[in-house]
Amino acid sequence: MTSPEKSLLAAELALGLLPASERDDGLRALARDPELLGEMDFWHSRLIGFMGPVEDQVPPARVYDALQARLFGEPAPRSFWQELMAPENRGLLVLVLAAKLGVIALLVYALF
Repeated sequence: MTSPEKSLLAAELALGLLPASERDDGLRALARDPELLGEMDFWHSRLIGFMGPVEDQVPPARVYDALQARLFGEPAPRSFWQELMAPENRGLLVLVLAAKLGVIALLVYALF
């Protein structure tokens, strides 16, 4: 592992950003590698001011909805034809067209 990779791993360990399996691997590597341990100490010393206890806060659903609307806007309503030609409805459209062609073929066969 190169020095930048060790620094990145130490920073992620110090911030607690790694998933459980990667965190366990990182802690095992930390016990074996003195350079990684030094990087970890460096990151702890840099982040010590941010390490106070912080409780998780879940915002109300209205906040999430307001953020979604502000960031991405409300989707414009689609007309009937836009809805019909939408990608999620193309399978149904093909099925209806095939049924119509089948009915027309039966009518042509029956009349002629």
